[in-house]
Amino acid sequence: MRFILLDRIVAIEKGRGGSFLKNVARSEDFFADHFPESPIMPGVLLLEGFVQASQLLLGCTHGFSCYPELRQVFRVAFKHYVVPGDQLRIDLKIAAEDRERATVRAEARVNDRTVAEATLAFAFVQGERDEEANAHCRRLKSLCDDLSSDPVGRAWESLADRF
Repeated sequence: MRFILLDRIVAIEKGRGGSFLKNVARSEDFFADHFPESPIMPGVLLLEGFVQASQLLLGCTHGFSCYPELRQVFRVAFKHYVVPGDQLRIDLKIAAEDRERATVRAEARVNDRTVAEATLAFAFVQGERDEEANAHCRRLKSLCDDLSSDPVGRAWESLADRF
């Protein structure tokens, strides 16, 4: 992934849903071209944030044994601009799921305003049967660990060892 469009996992309820945060900074690479005088987060990157959050939710739900591969996006609506300084909250709900696929409803909000919505369909690629999927599963697990960890707590723990 060139852009990781999530900064924090707020909550994951396996098999049900999750909440994620993205702090939108002026220093993001994509603002250089979109648009320099009036920066707006591209809608396709909002959609990519939905995909990344959904993959984390579904991966966690299945113990990172399969890779949720995006198959279809439908019912997409972009309702308001997302600009530097905004904190984007992505909320997900698993709408349907079986052994081979899942459908996720995603909503992005800034403050109390819905800025985007979409429904995404994923197919599960089993990690033990496919080496590429297995590599994706490992990266997804690592990203999940990074985004759900407490950096301040980790810093204190590392300092405690020194005293």
